[in-house]
Amino acid sequence: MGTPAEAKAKSQLAEDKSTLTRKIIFYALLATLIADTYASKAEVLNHLTLWSFILHMLYFELHLPSKSSTLTQTLIRLYHGPSFCGSLALFNMYLWTLIANPSMEFDLAPEGRATWLIYARGFWLHLGPIFCHYIDIQENGAVLRDVYSAAGWNGSKLCQFWMCLGGYFAMGLTWEQVNGDASGTYNVTVVSPEVFVLISKAIGVVSCIVAFMVVVKPKLLN
Repeated sequence: MGTPAEAKAKSQLAEDKSTLTRKIIFYALLATLIADTYASKAEVLNHLTLWSFILHMLYFELHLPSKSSTLTQTLIRLYHGPSFCGSLALFNMYLWTLIANPSMEFDLAPEGRATWLIYARGFWLHLGPIFCHYIDIQENGAVLRDVYSAAGWNGSKLCQFWMCLGGYFAMGLTWEQVNGDASGTYNVTVVSPEVFVLISKAIGVVSCIVAFMVVVKPKLLN
């Protein structure tokens, strides 16, 4: 066993590493949002992907030391579950959208954009947040467990519903009301708009539930 001073130094090193990692993730997400908005002349702001990106940014902007402020802890509880479960839901809904319109990425890309960049963008926007959350849970799992247990969220069904489904789908339904035509946004013609939206929501719900039951609940709430 090390001395108290060594233990404190080790704890501080882990905290500094977590802070640096989250800053890198946050600024990578922010740079992506700015670049994508500029390149598309703000048209991408109509896409659920970019709304989700903003949610991820809000979460990763939060500082996660071993002892967070009360406000930070509250924001972690509000953002983490919807951001994490939403990242899995969005990826699976993205796969469904590609089935419904295989040329979707090329249809929506600005004229003249390189093919490799179209693929790289699609990969980063939809898989990137999942990788970021994986790193976050690996580095900050103990902090997240403490934050959830401190407020009794690990025993509250209502809070667990928010983490699993409520938070992300509140955002998704808001996006749907603002945008108005989900199938039209992604040029879906293979199926009717009603079928596309219905299947998208079903995939999103199942994905959120699986993410919560397989990762969040056993790793952070039990």
